[in-house]
Amino acid sequence: MLEAYGRRYLEHPLIWPGTVEFRLYQKRIADVASERNTLVILPTALGKTVISAIVAANMLYNYRDSKVLVMAPTRPLVMQHRKSFMRLLKLRERDAVLLTGKTPPHYRVGVWEGKARTFFSTPQVVRNDLLEGRLSLENYALLVFDECHRAVKEYAYTDIARYYVSQARYPLILGMTASPGSNLNRILEVCRNLYIERVEFRSELDPDVKPYIHPIEVEWRKVTLPYEYATVRSKIKWMLDRRLNWLYNMGIIKFNPKYVTKRRLIEVGDELRFMLEESIEEERGRIFTAIINQSLALTLFHMLELLETQGLYTLKRFLEKVELEKKEKRSYSILVKDHEYGELKRLLEKAPEHPKAELLKQTVKDQVWRNPSSRMLVFTQYRDTATHLVELLNKVPGVKADRFVGQASRLMDKGLSQEEQADRIRMLETGELNVLVATSIAEEGLDIPSVDQVIFYEPIPSEIRYIQRRGRTGRKAPGKVTILATEDTLDMIYLYASRRRTEKMRRIAETVNSKLYQIVRRRPKPPLNPMTETELRMLEREAVRVKAEPEIIKTEAEALSEFSRMVERASRSLYIKLLERGASGASLEQLAFEMELEGISIPTLKAAIDKLMKNGLVTKLGPTRYAAASAVKYAGKTYEITVEKIRPGAAVVIVNDKWRARLTPEDYNGPRKLIKRNSRFRASAELYKLAGTLHIKVKEVTEILD
Repeated sequence: MLEAYGRRYLEHPLIWPGTVEFRLYQKRIADVASERNTLVILPTALGKTVISAIVAANMLYNYRDSKVLVMAPTRPLVMQHRKSFMRLLKLRERDAVLLTGKTPPHYRVGVWEGKARTFFSTPQVVRNDLLEGRLSLENYALLVFDECHRAVKEYAYTDIARYYVSQARYPLILGMTASPGSNLNRILEVCRNLYIERVEFRSELDPDVKPYIHPIEVEWRKVTLPYEYATVRSKIKWMLDRRLNWLYNMGIIKFNPKYVTKRRLIEVGDELRFMLEESIEEERGRIFTAIINQSLALTLFHMLELLETQGLYTLKRFLEKVELEKKEKRSYSILVKDHEYGELKRLLEKAPEHPKAELLKQTVKDQVWRNPSSRMLVFTQYRDTATHLVELLNKVPGVKADRFVGQASRLMDKGLSQEEQADRIRMLETGELNVLVATSIAEEGLDIPSVDQVIFYEPIPSEIRYIQRRGRTGRKAPGKVTILATEDTLDMIYLYASRRRTEKMRRIAETVNSKLYQIVRRRPKPPLNPMTETELRMLEREAVRVKAEPEIIKTEAEALSEFSRMVERASRSLYIKLLERGASGASLEQLAFEMELEGISIPTLKAAIDKLMKNGLVTKLGPTRYAAASAVKYAGKTYEITVEKIRPGAAVVIVNDKWRARLTPEDYNGPRKLIKRNSRFRASAELYKLAGTLHIKVKEVTEILD
């Protein structure tokens, strides 16, 4: 079924011809992943998404009634996966559904149970719907976990995999990452949490991968801190040493304070807070004082890191936040009142720009001069640094720079919405921008093929983040990575740590299969139930082939709007039907049969039920039986009303076949379609006289009568 013709493209009933280039390593990995729960570790830009699409095509073709769920940590990544699948596979628009946190729950209820076959979602949405009973994974032939190195501890991926293995008839899991980590136990935890049976690892050195690797030149450019910075650093270190020595003398730090790291300080804080919870009243004052000193030491450690690796602008911004929050945070208040703090601020006023900022400007300027069409990503740890670097870079001739940060807004810093993020990626691709200065939000998965240079404003100790940053270039052509570092600072420690851990990760990945145990599946593999030739021909006629015009696919907002209109129409019809049945209500099966005649699908019906129940108009009588809430609430406490005449501004009605009364629009709360001659219904109502005329006020209609 999956083969190459002309050794150039893969051929598959569900893959568009001439779309997927034949690559032996992709075929081999896809063959394994179509049979066993597989973790794919593959360098960025070598087609993890293509492999997942091939495996999905196998499942969708071989099991015609099955579904596929593809998950990624962020909405932009989820949208990117959907676009890729639509480009590669023969999918109707209705077969590829996007579900994110912006999608209302009542909409998701209908979509999960609809006829779509491929779903693209963030894991938080999937987990929430599993927990709330809005989703069952029984009929899913494949779950894809992108950036699966996140599947540790309490991350949503772990819960989803557990639900899937317990619910599915024959679960198949595909995890994908470029960087699983350099800790064997962490990698094994990911494998356990995702029920992985086989790891498929490829590096740039593997012979079947080498032909497709675009070379990436990596250079380290180092600067030296100026004299003024050394003076400020000495002041911060002196303030820090005072707190560390106090913690050491109190027996809280057990070893020489000069070897204390930031991580160890954080661990000390956790230990102190645990001691505070377990302590008696007499001990708490001493422990609380220790916590304040630990917090002060951590703040000073952070200040030192900002000075050495970021520069004056970011450090000053941090101190502004410290002063703004000093009333809320005791350690900040003590720091600001310290006489050394005032001296520190005076020294900062005399210090020049960090030399890395000038080196960055020159690096970008040189690249634009060599290649005016160049696209660059500059990575930095901190938003304040990103803001400052954008300001500096936009002063360089030929540079058009902007920030790329996360959604969350923080003190003195507004985040970017997902729409703004998408817009800035588009602007980089079209050339409206040629530099994006990004925080970690741009590290994972985003496919920006035009980026030909990535610049690290500072090294990072994490091998995962190093690989993710590096992988933003060299995707379609040779790329370049430049890492800026300051001599004799934390930069150099982080630089060597990331290199060491990256090598360690590769060694572990090559041997992890020997540590895995075989999972025994409790259910036999279901027999193949492939799509028929007739179904394939119909699919090919209706499928949307995405090439260069992705706008032909409905946006998420358009799909939501269309579905909302359908649910609104279904809600009105459903409410009338339930009113006609009174307190006894109707079963879901009965309602589905009647609504189908009106062109309303079961998923839309369920979404309408969910909406009416939330609005208090419908109540559940049993597992699958529903009634109008008013019919149940007012059973036996209602009036029977017959509309006798319609007059301008009012209707004349007969109440209980005894009294004639006047019904005005302001006194009527119910479906408008009932106000017509000879219409009969029951309602919770009250009678009253006005100027000698009997009036009736209808509170709720409880039943429509023949």
